[in-house]
Amino acid sequence: MKFVIPNAKQPAIGIKYAPGNLATLNKLAQQVSLDKADIINSFVINNINPYTGRQGLTPNYTKDQQLGLSSLGTPVYTDLTLLGCSYTDSITVKLVELKYDLYFSGDRNTSINGNDSGVGSTFYLALETVLITVNQSIRVVKTEIQGRNGTVKEYIGADDMKISINGIITGQNGVYPRDTVRKLKRWLDAPVAKKVVAWWLGNLGVDMIVVESYSFPQTQGGYSYQTFSISAVSDAPVELRITQGNV
Repeated sequence: MKFVIPNAKQPAIGIKYAPGNLATLNKLAQQVSLDKADIINSFVINNINPYTGRQGLTPNYTKDQQLGLSSLGTPVYTDLTLLGCSYTDSITVKLVELKYDLYFSGDRNTSINGNDSGVGSTFYLALETVLITVNQSIRVVKTEIQGRNGTVKEYIGADDMKISINGIITGQNGVYPRDTVRKLKRWLDAPVAKKVVAWWLGNLGVDMIVVESYSFPQTQGGYSYQTFSISAVSDAPVELRITQGNV
């Protein structure tokens, strides 16, 4: 067995003790000036797994399936799909449409129009290598009252989710991905709320965002790829109902 003897003046001491030999334990307690020795943790040291047979610890589950393979041949488990949108240009007063593009199927080698997983024909651009962070703030009004400690809290509601998207656009070896970067910038510059598809965001209730800022930094020693960062907030469509009374 294993015993641990705590001492207020010294660190805890661990010893190996054979069952039935209390004299050894009492002798050690006298040497370290302990009035009383307590066993705070003991177990039989052997090769038996202590978790065997316990409920919930037996691996009985199905692993998530990968969405496909990236352009580098690595498995993709979650990506970010940007959907097409349209808006009216404030200068030319013309309709600008970011139409759908070719969508890569599960093996990422065969392209098809649209996506049979729900994206549909409004697909615009897929980002394979992304990391997303979502922050949620709660709006609470705190009121101070004279003579009372603390404040009175009034729950107002949840604020917009703040979303940070960091990713990499990769190109062929020695080739800068100009077209993809230009295409992403057009989507980011569109002055409207934009829809996105990602099961990770959808799990948090986000399917529409408003872009607040973005950056495309250069990387020393890197040419065949482009890193980017996007700051956005969640959005939801607002429905206005106009009722007309009796005239």
